[in-house]
Amino acid sequence: MRVSYISGLLLAACLLGSSSTQAQTSDFGTIAISYRPIDAVIYIDGERWASPTPGGPVVVQLLPGRHNVEVRAPNHRWFSTDVDVRVSQSTPLNVSLASGTAGPPPQDAPPLPPATPPSQPGPIRQTSVQPSGDGWMIAPDFKITSMNHRTTGLAGLYGGAVFAGKLLVGAGGYWQMDSYYSEHLAYGGAVVEYRFLSNSPVGISAHGLAGYGQLWGPAGYGGGGPGPYHGYPYASPYEGFFVGEPQLQVVARFGSTVRLTGGIGYRFTTSDVANLDGVTGSFSIQFGR
Repeated sequence: MRVSYISGLLLAACLLGSSSTQAQTSDFGTIAISYRPIDAVIYIDGERWASPTPGGPVVVQLLPGRHNVEVRAPNHRWFSTDVDVRVSQSTPLNVSLASGTAGPPPQDAPPLPPATPPSQPGPIRQTSVQPSGDGWMIAPDFKITSMNHRTTGLAGLYGGAVFAGKLLVGAGGYWQMDSYYSEHLAYGGAVVEYRFLSNSPVGISAHGLAGYGQLWGPAGYGGGGPGPYHGYPYASPYEGFFVGEPQLQVVARFGSTVRLTGGIGYRFTTSDVANLDGVTGSFSIQFGR
């Protein structure tokens, strides 16, 4: 009986604590500060906030009301402003400091404390210092592949939306670069890519395409009709097929918006006319997120 009574008290205390935490969280507003130069330091109401990500954004939860934001950097003019923070609203602030001699703080200003660790409790709480990583990406892509027991080249393009810097969801398309008398290939579809070690200089990506393709043959002449092995130019589609192309890529990153990738994969098709399945090697340049 006594154990049940104590357990009930502990459960009630946990529920009350959780409710109190949620209520406190809902009472805050948010300010997101992006800044240049990247070695600038942020002060909010006299408290210093350091970001491990150069240039921010620094996202801080604050109690509603007016708060002073100051941005300082060596050999630059300081910036200071007051920001009105409202409950459950996010206020962006972009600061670019002008070059010049920084002015000293007011004579009666109290000394500024050292950087506040993110875990320190209080009315000001740092909630995020990492950029979201969301955005868009586009990449020209070139493939060397096996088709109909020979080697050929494909040129194409893929791209789409990137989430958290790791997941790409988009589309892509490819077409055969050489002119071979028996067929000419084109295909495209949905593209999904997941990036491992997305913040490292060298990483790995799992990349895949699933969609539809078309085989084009030469236009017939002399009563031959459309189809393969009849002549030139390539003007007659004679087979459609589904295609899937998984691939593993090695990624070299040059900054946050340019990446070089080299990959190897395999193309699967439902073609009944030609042997379109084969190993693919690729090289692409990714621009954007």
